[in-house]
Amino acid sequence: MTQFITFKDNQQGEVHLQTSLSALAQYLRNHARWIPAGFKPLSVQPVSGVYRLQLPEIKAMSFAVSPRLGLRQVEESERAYRLVSTPLPDDPRDYQVNFASLLRLVPDGEAVRIFWEANFAIDLELSGFLQMLPQTMLQAAGQAAVQTMTAPISRNLVHNLCQDYQVCANPSG
Repeated sequence: MTQFITFKDNQQGEVHLQTSLSALAQYLRNHARWIPAGFKPLSVQPVSGVYRLQLPEIKAMSFAVSPRLGLRQVEESERAYRLVSTPLPDDPRDYQVNFASLLRLVPDGEAVRIFWEANFAIDLELSGFLQMLPQTMLQAAGQAAVQTMTAPISRNLVHNLCQDYQVCANPSG
C-alpha cells in the first residue's frame, strides 16, 4: 500500500511600491517576463503555456528530492493575480508539489501596496525504509526542510518582482 506524507508552508507579507496601479497591473500581465525574473536564481522554463519551475533540492534524514512543478498565472482582476500549480506532462509519481500564491494590489495615494501570500504543499510518497520510520519524526524533519526551502523562495519572488518592475518602469536607470 502506498503511503504519502504532506509538508506545508505558508508565507505572507507586504511591500510598498511608488507606482500607479495601472502600470503595475500592465507589468503583471506580462507573465513571460515577471515569472522567470521573480523566481531567480531558480530555473523557470516555458512549457505549453505554463512555466516549469525547478525548486531547490530538499534533504532530510538521508533522503533527497529535487521537486519541480508547473505554474500558470490567473488574473482575477487588475488588483489580484494568482500563480497556481498545474500538472506537467512528465510529472513524477513519487511526489506532488502544490503551490498557490496571491498578489493583491491596493492603491495607496501615488503608490501601490502589494499584499502577497504563498502556500506550498508537498505530498511525498513514503517508499521503502521511510515507511518504517515514526511518522512524527518524518513530519518534523520534512516540515523543517520544506520551510527552509520555501521561505527564501517567497521573499525572493516578491523582492525580485519589485526590482524587475523598477527596471522596466525606469529603463534608463
